[in-house]
Amino acid sequence: MKSACSILFYWWWCCCSGQQTNTKNPCFGGIKIVENQEINIPFQGLKGFEKSAISSYIEKTDLAKNSLWFWYEPARIGKVSLLCKTQIDSLDLVIIRTNAGVACEEIDTKKAVPVFVKSNTNCRELENMKIDVETGYTYTLVYFTKEKEERNLSLNIDFQSVGKKGEELLDTLRLNLVYDKTKPVYSIHVLDQETKKPVSSRIVISSTLDLDGTYLASDLYMNIARSIKNGMIKVDAEGYLSRDFENHFFKTDGRKNTNDTLFLKKITRGTVAKLDKMYFQAGSDIILEESLPKLRRLRDFMVLNPSVNIEIQGHVNLDGSKKATKRLSKKRAYQILKYLVNENIPRNRLSAVGFGFEKPVFKDPINDEQKEENRRVEILIK
Repeated sequence: MKSACSILFYWWWCCCSGQQTNTKNPCFGGIKIVENQEINIPFQGLKGFEKSAISSYIEKTDLAKNSLWFWYEPARIGKVSLLCKTQIDSLDLVIIRTNAGVACEEIDTKKAVPVFVKSNTNCRELENMKIDVETGYTYTLVYFTKEKEERNLSLNIDFQSVGKKGEELLDTLRLNLVYDKTKPVYSIHVLDQETKKPVSSRIVISSTLDLDGTYLASDLYMNIARSIKNGMIKVDAEGYLSRDFENHFFKTDGRKNTNDTLFLKKITRGTVAKLDKMYFQAGSDIILEESLPKLRRLRDFMVLNPSVNIEIQGHVNLDGSKKATKRLSKKRAYQILKYLVNENIPRNRLSAVGFGFEKPVFKDPINDEQKEENRRVEILIK
């Protein structure tokens, strides 16, 4: 007998945490920013005045040492908006540009180029600011606030591609596999759930016929001769929750063009996703073989989003003592953590907890289906 732990892999990714050692720049402790990922980190409450070379870029004699350093390396030419949230009313912000790979040296020797410098500002004033960025450079962002302040700063970079004339470009990648224009065309369009803009994604299609393939596109076009039932579409894009469309119906009447529009949700800190089709041996933490496809999807998601940390949360139904159910749920969560570590996911990106029956979907389950809903594994983006 198996116990299933459901997860809609209508997923997630969220956000960097200040504790991520693999995103640190070793020379000044800055945290790497990835587009569309939220970073939430507290100021350290340091006392005294800033005496490093960064202070030469801002005309303020009493610049506090209490600061947060970030660094960003764009993969494309474009503009970025810095979306920040904090209850702190007054911040000083310095943004400088250096050549990639020598940021520390150029900051120390004062060879960095100021991009944006503003004293006594706040997140509200900065929300409409756009900064031009280019590939091949490192952009260092330093936020200062008053000494002893220890409240959090939440930061997110919103990137917009631009063309040679400064015009905004959509993240569009059109892939046309149509070989016969006289036959019906089936197309897939991947869009951001909020902005409705296209998102270049990895699209994996599988079916019982010849529609199988892996493609990189935001808009995919191909011929389809007849309807196909029970297919599968898997969509992944960096910075977005992955989605699986199981038992998908590729529909056509043989005459008209058809399409599917698939929406992806950006990863945000605090997102909880349910890990679908996770099966354990009854009363045990042994993972059954049927769970491997979803575990591989989870592994792929972690590889695609190297800045994401997750907490694996185990839940069981009320079958046994409180202590026993909590112990079992934690052991099951830990087995998933162990699988990811064996697949070369860094251990410091993972944690496992067991809630037993503390957070049931159904408090008083009346049938086996509701009990199965209570037995689950969830993933929290930290």
